[in-house]
Amino acid sequence: MTRPLLSVCVPAYNRSGELAPLLDSMLQQDFGEWECVISEDASPDRVAIRAVAERYMTRHPGRFRYFENEETLGYDGNFRRLVELARGEFVFIMGNDDLVYPGAFRAVAQAIARHPNIGVILRAFAVFEGHPDNIVQVTRYYGEECSFPKGASALLACYRRLVAMSGIVIHRESAHQAATSRWDGTLFYQHWLAGVVLKDRDAVYLPDLLAMFRRGGVPEFGNAAAERGLYTPGVQPPDTDVRMLRSLLEIAQAVGSLHGTDFRNAFQRDYARYMYPTIAHQAGASRSAFWRFYRDLGRLGFDRFLPFHLWFAAVTLLGTRVIDRTITLYRRTVGHTPNFTRAARPPTTLRRGTRSSPN
Repeated sequence: MTRPLLSVCVPAYNRSGELAPLLDSMLQQDFGEWECVISEDASPDRVAIRAVAERYMTRHPGRFRYFENEETLGYDGNFRRLVELARGEFVFIMGNDDLVYPGAFRAVAQAIARHPNIGVILRAFAVFEGHPDNIVQVTRYYGEECSFPKGASALLACYRRLVAMSGIVIHRESAHQAATSRWDGTLFYQHWLAGVVLKDRDAVYLPDLLAMFRRGGVPEFGNAAAERGLYTPGVQPPDTDVRMLRSLLEIAQAVGSLHGTDFRNAFQRDYARYMYPTIAHQAGASRSAFWRFYRDLGRLGFDRFLPFHLWFAAVTLLGTRVIDRTITLYRRTVGHTPNFTRAARPPTTLRRGTRSSPN
């Protein structure tokens, strides 16, 4: 394959024991026009990662390519490096501890064939605990496949939903042209790429599951020069979540300038309506730390929006267990998450979504 359709890009830092299952999930796909590019980011686990990669390259010549960075580039820098190394028409990003869902590559290829100006694919995904058969959550944003024309509509539909990297599909050449080190250390390089790509290309949402996220992973951020002092490997305290949201807002500001819109405000209003996961992530903090978290997020500008306050009140009064059960019941009944933002609702529905797994 001189130019495969898909380059499956894997940023590798530690977790050598989980790399082989990921590569196996690629080999089990029923679509063959793909390559896998692994970029090891100078982690303590380099020797073991290299051994896994070399074993698969030997068994499957031409299918896997492996590279090592001389120094740790960090999340954003290694993401950019992978886009540079990719030879495919599209990059399909996968975390090195997650899995590709069966049939994902074919579903993406068919979507690309249906949409000649596609720039970003917004995916559905599953979360498993322990064994891949133990799926504990399925997230679908819309009930059916839908397309968002380039510009503000596509950007708002995608931006908040690109935080988790696995299964994100982006037009490679457009992403490569948008390359910059400006956002190194933010952990949100994919948001910048989507912002640039969606200026000229469309977004498509697929209800087909593309990725399976492994529950219980430990964050590795904080080892690169651009991340040092901002993040502590292995933990994610409240001030880290505040810093990450500040970065998302700064990128939104820059992206809005490219599109000629006040996208930062539009994104912030949208995020406030879906603030629950961010709040729930810190619900176990002490009462004083949780209150500071509420105050610090408010100072970012979220206190302008009523849903932000309502979510904090709900977590405080009801607890996350009750809210989680309510959300799960809604997803199982309706088939997708609720859509609170009118501007992010699909202008066109293209086909009834594939039900790859029970909700």
